[in-house]
Amino acid sequence: MSETKTQSELLQACIQDLYAARQVAVERIPCIIGEAGADLGKLLSDLVETYRDETGEFEETDVSLDGPENIWMAGVMDDAERDTRSIVRGALLDTALIGAVRKGVAADSVSLQTAIAVANSLGRDDIAALTQRMWERSGDHDARLAALLQEIA
Repeated sequence: MSETKTQSELLQACIQDLYAARQVAVERIPCIIGEAGADLGKLLSDLVETYRDETGEFEETDVSLDGPENIWMAGVMDDAERDTRSIVRGALLDTALIGAVRKGVAADSVSLQTAIAVANSLGRDDIAALTQRMWERSGDHDARLAALLQEIA
């Protein structure tokens, strides 16, 4: 692994991390949807679709996306998949899954805010605007998950 020495390199690392997180989520959230209740399954399907679209948006930038696996999203998905094997289906499992997925969404939100700040400092208005839109969508997903949590917990 090379050492990051410039703001530009940091922005690239931020984008690679965000891109890798989406790849993990798109691949692994569908594995838990079948264990979730219908309402949660719909929200998770919407999140996967958003992440799939955002992966494409990153691919349209001039930033190299060839980076390491996103270990925090992989860890969140490990926890969610473990929950599907150890918690009885229904409201109890949905509560746990919402908690797991919201951890991933929260970490992603923080990473997006970092990318926004770095992009702004570099005058990369295109990347700042892209990640700002993603951050806003992230907040929408979190709010929907939080509302469902209040309904079922």
